Amino acid sequence: MTARQRTWVTAKGHEISEQDAARLAEQFERDDTIPNDAQVRISRRAARPSLTPSGSTSPQVTFRLSAELRAAAEQVAAKHGTTVSGLAREALEELVRHSA
Repeated sequence: MTARQRTWVTAKGHEISEQDAARLAEQFERDDTIPNDAQVRISRRAARPSLTPSGSTSPQVTFRLSAELRAAAEQVAAKHGTTVSGLAREALEELVRHSA
C-alpha cells in the first residue's frame, strides 16, 4: 500500500505538498532576516464562547441525523444566520422551556 501524500491549500487557493512544506520550513530556518525567536501563528476561526461561567467549558451533546435532515438544517441555519449547532440549541431550549 502506498502512503498518501498530504497537501494543503493556501487562502489564495495554492496547493502545497509535503515537499513544498519541508522546503519552506528549511528556507524559513536558514533565513538570517528572521529573528531566532520568531514564531509562526496559524490563524483559526475563534471558537464559540462558553455558555457556562467564565473559566469552564460548556457541556456538549452529540447526536446523529440523516443526511437529508442535516442538509435541511444547514439551509434553515443559513437562512437564520446561525449554525446547525445554534439551531439545534435553540430548538432544544424551546422544547425544554415549553415542557417545564
